[in-house]
Amino acid sequence: MTEFEFEKRYIAARRKVIEADFAHLNPQQRQAVLTTEGPLLLLAGAGSGKTTVLINRIANLLRYGRGSDSFEIPEGAGERELEILEKGSSPEARRLAALEPVEPWRIIAITFTNKAADELKERLMRIIGPEAEDVWAMTFHSACVRILRRDAERLGFRKSFTIYDTSDSLSVIKRVLKELNLDEKSFPPQSMLGQMGKAKDMLVSPEEYLEKARASGDIRRIKMGEIYSAYARRLREANAMDFDDLIYYAVRLLMENEDIRSYYQRRFRYVLIDEYQDTNNLQYLLASILAGGYENICVVGDDDQSIYRFRGATIENILNFEKQYENAKVIRLEQNYRSTGHILEAANAVISNNK
Repeated sequence: MTEFEFEKRYIAARRKVIEADFAHLNPQQRQAVLTTEGPLLLLAGAGSGKTTVLINRIANLLRYGRGSDSFEIPEGAGERELEILEKGSSPEARRLAALEPVEPWRIIAITFTNKAADELKERLMRIIGPEAEDVWAMTFHSACVRILRRDAERLGFRKSFTIYDTSDSLSVIKRVLKELNLDEKSFPPQSMLGQMGKAKDMLVSPEEYLEKARASGDIRRIKMGEIYSAYARRLREANAMDFDDLIYYAVRLLMENEDIRSYYQRRFRYVLIDEYQDTNNLQYLLASILAGGYENICVVGDDDQSIYRFRGATIENILNFEKQYENAKVIRLEQNYRSTGHILEAANAVISNNK
């Protein structure tokens, strides 16, 4: 047997052993699970089993590393190892099929809701056991809190910072308006929070906002800048952050500190983002930064569905993924496991009108 024939058979046998663990998935789902290296865009509608794919993809990474997606032959592998792999699934074959299995703490899987994050972790626990606890399966906000708790002092906060909810933030805004002698009817607190959120999403600091407002000469924008500055100052004095601050400061921390950025880029070998069509600018930046080390980023989303535009979500993040990552693979999960044929026909008739 030539060296080329040996390598070809070894790679095929290894992949076959790994594939056997995921025989319950449909061909597109299985392809998504076994594609481990490089940027991957999964276009998945509701009911297409995307959570199942994410869970099995993580399981594959933990068990087999890049074994299913590599043409590399381990040093010392010979005909004995090939024979074991070609006999099919066995504990020894599975051991040989693994190529650099990844540690659970080197995987981060981000989703939008605590419910989705909890479901991800629970299902992972059922498949792979206790080590699932070490996978960073969490929301954007939870991931940012963990990052900030470690290095908040670089931003002038103590690690024990308080997180303000919406009612806390509204109370601060009202005190700021009173301090600035501004009427709540002219500057509605809820609207002011929204305006500050938009500024933070574009990484505009209170100082930058006020400077630009003064340069414009627009009185209302100047007042808004003064509100934003006073609000940020009050929170900093209280060692507190609101929900928007969590992602804003985490992104700033990573962008402004090369050592911290490098630490997380080395740490996270695999980055997975769910509901990517609903990410805003800050969330897009966070995902891009964390994946900047290995570029093993897998994003899952539906290019026909975006429900958080009112919160700053931009569908362009998913539409431009292939431009951002020129070597990206795209897989469509088109089989629906949730809806009846009539519902799918009606939904597709509506979607067909999308630009």
